[in-house]
This record gives sequence, C-alpha cells and structure tokens, in this order.
Amino acid sequence: MWILTFIVGVIFTQALRNSVSFVFFIIICPLPVIDLLYTLAASASVTANFGCSTEKAEKNEPVEFSVTLSNRFILPLPFTETELILPDASGLRGSDTYVRVPLAPLGKSEYKKSVAFPYKGEYSCGIGYVYVSGLLRFFRIRIAIRKTGTVTVMPRRIFSLLPDRTVNDPASSTAAAVTGTDRAELTEIKEYAPGDPIRNVHWKLSTKVEELMTKHFGAENGLMTCVIADSSAHYELVSGTDPDINEFCDDAVCEICCSIISSALYDGRKAALVYNDTHKNVNATVRKQFESSAGFEEFLPYYAACCPAAPVSASVLAGYSEEGVDNDILFVTSRLSEETVNALCEIQSASKAVSLVYFEPYSKLGNPAACEDEAEACLRELSRADINIQRISKAELI
Repeated sequence: MWILTFIVGVIFTQALRNSVSFVFFIIICPLPVIDLLYTLAASASVTANFGCSTEKAEKNEPVEFSVTLSNRFILPLPFTETELILPDASGLRGSDTYVRVPLAPLGKSEYKKSVAFPYKGEYSCGIGYVYVSGLLRFFRIRIAIRKTGTVTVMPRRIFSLLPDRTVNDPASSTAAAVTGTDRAELTEIKEYAPGDPIRNVHWKLSTKVEELMTKHFGAENGLMTCVIADSSAHYELVSGTDPDINEFCDDAVCEICCSIISSALYDGRKAALVYNDTHKNVNATVRKQFESSAGFEEFLPYYAACCPAAPVSASVLAGYSEEGVDNDILFVTSRLSEETVNALCEIQSASKAVSLVYFEPYSKLGNPAACEDEAEACLRELSRADINIQRISKAELI
C-alpha cells in the first residue's frame, strides 16, 4: 500500500507541480522511517510474564495458565502478538498458539486459558516470543521471551489389584537368597558403567538387549512383588480408532501398576517396578525398587512424566525379573501377543507366582473384534500354562 501511494505521489508531484502535491509527497516519504523508530522504541518497552496455577495436578483437574504483557511506552501498541506454548484443547500435546494482545499506553493486558488434562504425564507450557508491530505495520520485531515451565499430571490409584494371596501362601513365601558374595537384595538393574563388578553382570538380560547390564544390590532379601509395566504396546491408527489410543493405554497401565505397588507396600511387601524410562529422552528399560510408600510417592512424579515410546520387547521386559528375589511377578499390558505368552511362560517357576494383568482397550479401537480375537487366543494359552489372569475392562476408572 505504501509503495502504491508512493508511486501515486510521484506521479501527482511531477504531473501537477502543485505545492499541495509536494506536501503530500514529503509526508509519504518518511513514513517507513518513522514507523521503524516507533517499532524499535515499542519493542524495547514490552515485558512479558507467564504464570501457572500449579506445577502438579490431578487428572481432569483444571489448570489455569495466564500471560501478562506490559507496555512501558507512552503510545499504544494495538498489534502486539504473543506465541504461547500450551496444551491443545484435548489437553494432550503442546502446541504453539498465537494470541493478539493489544496494549494501551503504559498499560498491561492479561490472557488466560484453562486446560483439564485427561491423561497423566509432563506437559510443557510457557511463552516463546512476543511480536511487536508499528502503528502502520511496516515492520514487525520478534522479542525472545522463552519463559517456560512444566505441569506434571499425576496418575490415580483408585482400586487394589494385588492378587488374592497373602504373604503366607506357598507360592508367595519362597524367597531364595541372591547368589554372590553377600546375601543382599537386588535394588536396580542398569546399563554397565565403568567400575561395576564383573560378577554383577546380568548375563541373561545382557544377551537379550545386546548391552551389558549390571545388578545393583541393597539390604537383606525379603518378600518382593515385581510389577512389569508394558506401556509401549502401540496400536495403529486405523479407521475408527481414537487418536489418543496410545496415551489411553499408557495411562491405564501406569495407574494399574501404581495400584499394585501401593497395595504391596501397604501389605508390608517390598515392590519393584520394571518400566520404560522416557523422561528427558532417556529411553531405557529400568528396574526400580521400593521399600516404603514414602519412596514410591517421591518417585511417582518422575514415573508420571514418562510418555509412550517405541515398543519394547516383552521378553526384554520379562528379563528384568530376578530368580530367587521376586516372589510375585505381575506383567501389566494393554496388548497381548504370542511373544508376551512366551515371555510369561519362560519366567514361570515353582518358586514364583506369575500373573498377567490385561487392560482391555476395546472402547478406543476401530477394529475391536480383531484385537479381541488375538487377545482371547493368548489368554487361552496362558490359562493352559496355569498363569493367573486378571482382566481390567472398567475404562471409566482410568
């Protein structure tokens, strides 16, 4: 528009040779320079603050985000925009949102958004950039703010899922000591690090994952419930399948595992959790042990921050169970396959009680019949192998 006006001004000046046309031309020429100076002064006068009502929330609890822009300039800034990093309307994924926030002279403006998160996890939020334009919008300056934070949505523990056995039952009370130089109990299995004793290498698991894994021992051995969380079983997004199917399954597996571990600790058992650690892009399978509810509560926000990742082999996950240490082994999954059946049959022994906890995700699938047929075939094989099976289909609880 300015270029068009400038051309018209040149034509009028040369054609009419009138003093009024010269005045018009003189006014048109410096407008870009004036607007540039205005925009530079305005951009140096804008400040931004980001706030969040809480850093830790329960599922489906509204969390309010607020952005405050302040103008210390004596002139208005009607074309100010801010780039916000906020969860989308479904509360699932962070997305860039552009919001126009006009500013009065020496004034401030506030933008608020409330989001309820349906699934556990760690969600990013904050301000990326603020864009300031002049009154004539010749120029647009980007100001880097980069004020970010995270909201951790916690999983719920709303029902008990520990198998109906007491610690005095024969299948649960056989606890052999860990072999080695002392009678210590296994606390974690991690990747080999320089300095770890060679005698602590977990050769069986190392062969499966094709990396050296070492055992880390702690206090004296006792009754142990091992929960294996298979939360990486992905479903393809075929027609009719909800796009949040993987978050739905991961959330269900997490809550079931939390319920089992809480029940075990309450009953005086020790508990171990085998899970796929994807927090801060770690992406490794880890075994974590708990001796008290306090330790588990401290660990829970970290576990909640793990999100669905690439599928992990069921045999690899099962390899983190320990002979002579784990009395009850519970494999929690939302998708069954022949590999899962083979892995569970492999770790079954007379001194352990092996159980499968299967969460049925059929309500979210576009082809539930095919999935159900595959699962039923696997469940029949597990039943023939005398493996305890628990089916969870109460989707409203998750």
